[in-house]
Order: sequence, then C-alpha cells, then structure tokens
Amino acid sequence: MNLRTFIRSFCLNSRLATNALLRLHRTLSSLVRYLALQGFDSNTRPATRDEAALDRRLNTVCPELAATVFSHAREGIILVDPFGRVIAVNEAFTRLTGYGQEEIKGRELNAHRMVRRLAAFYGPMKTALDFHGHWSGEIQSNHKDGREMTSRISISAVHDRHGNVQHYVALLSDMTQMKQRLQLLERDARYDALTQLPNRLLLAERMRQALGKARIHQHKVAIAFIDLDGFKALNDSYGHDWGDRVLQIVAARINATLRESDTLARLGGDEFVAALVGLQEAEDSEPLLKRMLAAANAPILIGAQTVEIAASIGVAFFPEHGLEVDGLISKADQAMYLSKKAGGNRLAFCPTRCLSVNNEA
Repeated sequence: MNLRTFIRSFCLNSRLATNALLRLHRTLSSLVRYLALQGFDSNTRPATRDEAALDRRLNTVCPELAATVFSHAREGIILVDPFGRVIAVNEAFTRLTGYGQEEIKGRELNAHRMVRRLAAFYGPMKTALDFHGHWSGEIQSNHKDGREMTSRISISAVHDRHGNVQHYVALLSDMTQMKQRLQLLERDARYDALTQLPNRLLLAERMRQALGKARIHQHKVAIAFIDLDGFKALNDSYGHDWGDRVLQIVAARINATLRESDTLARLGGDEFVAALVGLQEAEDSEPLLKRMLAAANAPILIGAQTVEIAASIGVAFFPEHGLEVDGLISKADQAMYLSKKAGGNRLAFCPTRCLSVNNEA
C-alpha cells in the first residue's frame, strides 16, 4: 500500500483523522480561498458535539483533498498515535530531514535521533498539550546526513468526543537558513567588516561588563586608544586597497598580543581601542601595552613592497580617570594626542606621564 492509498483509507475510515487534517488545512495558505468559498470559518472549532452537525462539517472537505494536502504540503507533517509512535509522515518531512516513511513509521518519535534534543521540552510540551491541546517551539535536531538543523515544530492533540487523545499532528519547518542569516546580521551589527574586530557597539558592551566586574573585585581596567602614525600619507601614496590591507595586518598583530579576556576594537579609519581587564595595578598594563606598540611598529611586507608604519597609543585607567565607558575612551583619546605631540611611536598615559617606546621605566 503506497502512502496516498494509506492516507485515503485512513481518512475514509476515521472521521477524527479527517478532522485533524482539517485543522492542519488552516495553516496552509493554498487552501484558505477554497475553504472560504466553502463557508468554513478558520477561527473557530465546531461548537457542537452533535453527530449530524459533525458529519456536515466533515463532509465539506473530501478525503481526496485531505490526502492531496498531506502529500503536497511544503511543511513536514507527522501523524503520531497517543503512545508517541509514528503513524505516517509526508514527502516534505522526508525532503526536510532525509528520513523516509519506512525509516520512521511505527517508531517512537522521542527515541529517534533526529529529535533526541527534544527531551528538554517534554515537560512543558506535555503540560501545554494536556491543558491547551497545542504546543509549538524551536528545537535543535539533526538531518539524516548529520548536519545540525534548527526546526520549528507545532504539535496539536486530536481528541475524540469524550476528550481522549486519538493522535497528534505535528508540523515541521526548517529554520536553519533563517537562523544563519539572523546570526550574520547580528555579527555585522557588532563587528567591523574589514578587520573582523569588535566595533564600537560591542566594545561598549564588553567594557560595561568589564567595569562592573572591576568594581566588584576592585581591579583596574586600562583603556588604550591607538592611532596609526602616517597612515593617511600611506593611503594616499599606495591606494585604499593597500591601506585596507595594512589595517587588517596591524589589527591582527595587535590582537595577537592580547589576552583572551581583553578586547581590541576598531572605531573606524585607523583608530582602535583596546580594553585590558583584570589588572591589580596600573603598572601591570605596561608589558601588554609595549607588546601592542611593538606589533604596530613592525614592518609590513605586501607583495615585494615593505611598508613602515608606527602607532601612537594613549592610555587611561578605571577608576582613576573615569567611571563610565565614554569618558574613559575620551580620556584615552586625549592621551593619544599627547603621544602625537611628542613625536608619535610611543605610549602616553593620562593625564601627562609619557613613556617613550625605548623607555623601560
């Protein structure tokens, strides 16, 4: 017996199964117009338990149409008995998950590896089905080929006239690509496209968290404002493509000197900010800062051309120079200009203490 024949027979022999498919029809936009022409109100269930009234309701949609919907729906459809065993799945389910009818029919759905992560939802799902007859949510599942899937599943309980569960109807949609697009959009909103470093927004979030922890543990946080010396002239001489490549290389080199808990962000142009966290004393930051300066000053080889570049770095400390993110960045920016005025290629500490690149004090 093929699937279509099975569904037709199932529908003809069980009015309740047909009723379940009727409820499913309401989710399929392709049938809205047809049902409207039949006078079907998709917002209400039958108001009466009367046998004759129910027969009139069911007879408005023929079992042939129900079988066609089951076979051609874009959403995966699973029919499950009250004990959790799969009665049937449609072709869309196979297309979405890779599992065919014979691989899953008769098996307990919650034991199948495709939905093994569904266990965390069993409690709230059962409660929702018992009290409301419906549950929906997003789950992490696996395609037959092993790849991760994010699925949207909606389950409805179908009851007989006495309120007993006859079976369940589940709709399955693959949300993986949508989730991936949302993750890319979120990353674009928080990371610099050129260097892949955090941008100003993510820097501010991380700094607020770091300052909060520093208040609790009475630690210090160093904010380093980095500006590349002579970058505009280099950009004008070699072109923007070269300038972009220099920014990428310098960003990667500076970032490699930092600890995992620290953050390096690009504000724009040739300006970067580093947040060095968990410092017992302000002096603890100097070895890190000197490594950052050395990384920024190292020659860069692009093709056969060697590019010489340097950096001016201004540093402010929490809590000595400010308690808020914007104020600390502003103070570090002012200190960076002290480095520029002193000739660049050096560290300058807010408010006036400057350190030459070769000064070990």
